Amino acid sequence: MSVSPPVLSDGVVTLRCLVLDDAAEMLAGEDDDQVRWLNEGHRSEPTRQRRWIVDNATEWSTGGPRRHLGIVDVASGALAGTVEAHLAIPGLGAGTANISYAVFPRWRGRGYAVRAVRLLRRWLASATDIECAVLRVDPSNGPSLRVARDSACTTAVLGPDRLVTHELPVREAARVILTCGPAGSGKSAHARRLEAAGYERLSFDEEAWRRGWRRHPVPESAADEVQSALRASLVEHVTGGRDVVVDTSFWSRARRDAYRELLAPWRVTPVVHLQVTPSDEVLRRLSARTGAGPHDVLVPEDLARAYLAGFEIPTPDEGPMAVVEPDGGGATSTGLG
Repeated sequence: MSVSPPVLSDGVVTLRCLVLDDAAEMLAGEDDDQVRWLNEGHRSEPTRQRRWIVDNATEWSTGGPRRHLGIVDVASGALAGTVEAHLAIPGLGAGTANISYAVFPRWRGRGYAVRAVRLLRRWLASATDIECAVLRVDPSNGPSLRVARDSACTTAVLGPDRLVTHELPVREAARVILTCGPAGSGKSAHARRLEAAGYERLSFDEEAWRRGWRRHPVPESAADEVQSALRASLVEHVTGGRDVVVDTSFWSRARRDAYRELLAPWRVTPVVHLQVTPSDEVLRRLSARTGAGPHDVLVPEDLARAYLAGFEIPTPDEGPMAVVEPDGGGATSTGLG
């Protein structure tokens, strides 16, 4: 059965079927990392690249299992990479698609791979009977592991092929990430990276600052009002089908569970992203704050130490979780073993 290639866009990147004119950009964008991780050690050459583009178009026109699309930078119109959903990889089972991706060197670090995965997930939900996507990544491929993490995958398991298989629900209304860590751990920097990759960002500190609160602790009644505003915005975004990162400490299991219960009616399972910044670095960062803005709020040292002492580290039994290292790296997820 013929399938028309979609054109999918979020305003920053567009996914569209590859054409022969893309061959030169694909060859120019191929680097050692792509050769190692996706091309099985082989470099492409012009004749084979053009044949592959033609074969890719044939897959669409004949209803084959490979759904390959180019990632285009909207602002320039340049090809920035490729993304594929394979609907029939042996061993994955019916209802499961494998997603792979490659972003050319000059476009890396902009969240384009995450944007492409998110767009493809939505297309799979609307145009196929796929229930779950998987992103299979070599354990030593750190950048690709971070793409899987930041796409809000729910589990990660080391398979018999020695690849880390990350599961990504396809049918949920939206994907939601909850940042988790004490003040100064780097939550907001991580949340802003996710925002750059297309997530809506809801920030406790920004909402509290907007309401006039300039120091920690925010009075309990005021904090409750801020949380109510965040929860209302979260529901609005999820019901509108928009992916969200909630940027607050989520220091207690009770607070994390409350958000899980909030999202349950829409069958959305949030993923906790735990910041693992060392305590001495957290204290150093907080001591350098000047109160210049919502992400520079003053936290007295005794309160900072109390935050660290009272922080309830999430555990795998709570639900999906991924670890974020201090530099924004790290992508260890619950279930990896």
